[in-house]
Amino acid sequence: MRILVTGASGFIGRHLLVHAVEMGHEVIGTYLSHEELTTRLPKPESVEWRRLDMRDEKAVPEIVESVRPDGVFHLAGQAYVQNALRDPADAFRTNVLGTIYLYEALRKHPPAAGTLLAASSSAYGMVSKIPVTEDAPLRPLNQYGVSKACQDMLSLQYSLNFGLRIVRARLFITTGPGKQGDALNDFAQQVARCEATGKPGVLKVGNLDTRRDISDVRDVVKALWILFEKGDPLEAVNVGAGHSFSIREMAEKLVRLAQVPLRLVQDPKLLRPTDEAEILGDISRLRSLGYKSTYPFDRTIVDALDFWRDETKAS
Repeated sequence: MRILVTGASGFIGRHLLVHAVEMGHEVIGTYLSHEELTTRLPKPESVEWRRLDMRDEKAVPEIVESVRPDGVFHLAGQAYVQNALRDPADAFRTNVLGTIYLYEALRKHPPAAGTLLAASSSAYGMVSKIPVTEDAPLRPLNQYGVSKACQDMLSLQYSLNFGLRIVRARLFITTGPGKQGDALNDFAQQVARCEATGKPGVLKVGNLDTRRDISDVRDVVKALWILFEKGDPLEAVNVGAGHSFSIREMAEKLVRLAQVPLRLVQDPKLLRPTDEAEILGDISRLRSLGYKSTYPFDRTIVDALDFWRDETKAS
C-alpha cells in the first residue's frame, strides 16, 4: 500500500513510519523544516521524504496529485498549546485551513483505504463527566483545542458530504523518549542536565496538582493503525490509557531516579491560564476494536530519562 503521512517528521509520525515500513508499505512522509530530520527519533531509510507546509494552498494538492496515496495519516499541524496561545492565527492556518486544503485534494483523488486524522482530546475542553466518552460535547478551553475541534468536525463533514472515509483518533496525551514540549520529557531533560553537573539542583515544574491520561507513543501507533483499518468515520475514537496519572507523582519519581539530589520548585512561567484538574478518556470503543496497551508508564518514564541522559552526554 502507498501511504502518505503528513507531519511524518514529528514525534508520533516518526514512530508511525517505523510501523508502516515494518508492515511492508511504501511510505511518503512530509516534513516542514530540515531541522526536523536531524533528531535522534526513528527515521527509516526506505521512507521517501517530501517538504510540505500545510499552510500552502498550492503545495498541498500538488503533493496529493503527485503521490496518489492508497491511504493517508494526517498528523501535520501546530501541536503545542503555548504556541497556539502566542499565535492563534497561525495555529488556525495550519490546523484548519491546512486540513481543508488536504481534504479538498483528497476529494479529487480519494485514497482507497481512507484517511486517519490525529484529532485531539483537547477538543473536549470543559467536561462535566470523567472519564470522557466520545459522545461528550466539544467545549475547548484554548485556541489550540478550538483548532483541533474544527479539524474533527471538518473530518466528519467531509465523510458525510463527499464520501471520504476519514476516521478520527482523539488522542489524549502521547509521550515517550525524545518528545519535545511535554511535562515528562521537560522534567527528564532537566534531571539529565542536573546530573551532568554532578551537583544538587532544582526541578522546575508547573501545576503538579493535576492528573493526566498519558500513553506511550509505541502503544499509540498500534492504536492508530487499528483505527485506520477498522474505524468508522461516523464515530470518533478516544486513544489513551484509560486511566490517569498524577503529574506530581511523575515528577517525584524522576527525583528519586536522579543521580544527584533535586528539589521541586514551581515556576510561574510553566502555569497555564486554564488547567483541567483531571483529563481522562473512556477507551471502551478503542478496546472493542482489539486494542491492548503493552508499555507501562513507569517504563516510559525510565526510557525518557535514559534518552535525555544520552542526549546530554552527546552534546
